[in-house]
Amino acid sequence: MSVTPTRESWLLSIWNSGLDGRERDMLTRRHAGEPLEPIGRSYGVSRERARQVMAVAEERVLSMADLLGGDWREEIAARRSTRGFVSEGSLANDLKGDPSGVMRSILLRGIGLHECRTWAGTVAGLWASNEAALEPYVRELIARAPFREEELRELAAAQDIPDSVPLESILTHPRSPLTRGPAGAWVRRRAKGRDAAYLWLADEGEPRRADTISVAIGGKGERVVAEALRRDDRFRLIRPEGTWALSEWSLPQAGSHSNALEAMLEVLGEHGPLNRSELFALTARSYPVSAARLQQCLISDRIGITSDGRIDLVERGAMPMEEKEPQRPSHLVTDDTGQIVGVRLRVDREILRGSGVIVHSWLTWYLGLRLAPMSRNFTMDDGSGVLTIRRNTSAAQLSSVRTQVMSAGMTQGCEMGVVLRLDHSTASIRHACDPAACPARQLD
Repeated sequence: MSVTPTRESWLLSIWNSGLDGRERDMLTRRHAGEPLEPIGRSYGVSRERARQVMAVAEERVLSMADLLGGDWREEIAARRSTRGFVSEGSLANDLKGDPSGVMRSILLRGIGLHECRTWAGTVAGLWASNEAALEPYVRELIARAPFREEELRELAAAQDIPDSVPLESILTHPRSPLTRGPAGAWVRRRAKGRDAAYLWLADEGEPRRADTISVAIGGKGERVVAEALRRDDRFRLIRPEGTWALSEWSLPQAGSHSNALEAMLEVLGEHGPLNRSELFALTARSYPVSAARLQQCLISDRIGITSDGRIDLVERGAMPMEEKEPQRPSHLVTDDTGQIVGVRLRVDREILRGSGVIVHSWLTWYLGLRLAPMSRNFTMDDGSGVLTIRRNTSAAQLSSVRTQVMSAGMTQGCEMGVVLRLDHSTASIRHACDPAACPARQLD
């Protein structure tokens, strides 16, 4: 006598009575990730024939489910989250009798759902109408970085990412933009140190010196950390203390200027034309720096000199003040024609990190870059890109030469030469070490 399947057993009934042994074995192995080729080979059929067998079996499962499973389609639809995801775990009570998950997978595919994928591969047990549906929400989560270890699930819940998603595995995958930082925090791979500094300062709640920050985050020293923070607008330097704070903090000792030039422009805008000593004194009150740094600001293309010798804004008619010729240092040379300029530099850690290279201001003066900001581009003669030389108020600088230095086989401590052809606007980077004392050769 036949027995009508109960709500708890209809999937199991289909599995046992609606499919033969070969079909059950093929579906189980395919569900576990086995390729079609070995599945078909074990039954003496081609991979295409194995696929056809399983497709027919799945169609039979769906037809029998509609006969025996009642409103199973509606039950699955009711389990979809606000983001449209369905977790197999949430269906365990509604679709019983399927411990391996093979039958649930067939039903989910049958109503047009796909198992979600990210850069880390398939997210087992999470389904949506598009296999890429999860990744945008994970990327929204990543955009919130950096954040602490204990904040991960809270932020994921705010994105309606199901609890079943193995976020730790996805976020630690080599292709993930995030990685683990100090104390298990989640930080961006390309800003690991700065993100770690941000979280540490946020926990400290008050400004700290760069050397203290470096020790706390396992940084590479005070200078490297200070330079990294200077380039990140999440941080600000508090003068004259020399400590670093988060820009989002409201601190009484934190002025409104991010650099000396901003402070000088504000003073001139408020007070009008001033002589040099008056201008320097008023600027230093709001942004304490040395007189030498304030002198550098005078080559800004926004600051000039009036007919009576005072300093004012160019927008009010003052004439820009070009930089006077500095004394040429010995590591800068020219040929007899004046059209070839050579710069000798030592390769240091900053160059190998890809940072810009500070050079003597005589170079920019010679190139005619006598106001700031100004720049000139030189095409690398080996086709590796463009070298840009800039004059800012604070310094003269070359753009990164890391690619060329590495291609030439140089390492930290090597001597390099930068050769500029002014008539052709081309540049080359040359290995200038004495072969007998080359650090790169000593490593071989």
